[in-house]
Amino acid sequence: MSNEILLYIAFILLLGVFGAIFWLRDKQINAKFSKFELAIEGLIKENYQLKRQIKEIPTAGPIIQNEIDMNEINSQIELKISEGLTQKISPILRNVHIIEQAVNEIKDEQQERLYSLEERTKSIGKITPPSFEANNENRVVEMFRAGKTPEAIARDLQLGVGQVTMILKFKKEI
Repeated sequence: MSNEILLYIAFILLLGVFGAIFWLRDKQINAKFSKFELAIEGLIKENYQLKRQIKEIPTAGPIIQNEIDMNEINSQIELKISEGLTQKISPILRNVHIIEQAVNEIKDEQQERLYSLEERTKSIGKITPPSFEANNENRVVEMFRAGKTPEAIARDLQLGVGQVTMILKFKKEI
């Protein structure tokens, strides 16, 4: 039985040690909580005093003296924006005008080329007969059967290659 009593005593002592440890930890935690409570109470008092001081500040005096003219601010903002836009857009506009001039020059040059081509085609039209004869059809077919290419036939008869190929297709030679 003595072993059992010793075990009981050891168990009771162990429970007592654990109880003491828990009690000490609880005491330390309570001390920390009380410090936090004091700090929070101090902050609450300070907040209350600041709110009272804010309510006591006269609201009409300094604000009326430092009143801001919103129209003046708006006009200054609009002026700054327009100046900024002018600085940013004016180089772009200059470049657009330069590009426009270059495009106009190219357009004029192409127009001149077109007119010169029209004049050349008018002079070529005077050299080649305006009407197409049936005699040419027969000559085209004969030359093709002789082994000439449509390009050579067109050159020899002073016809267009398209005309020669059209005749050959129409006559079912190609």
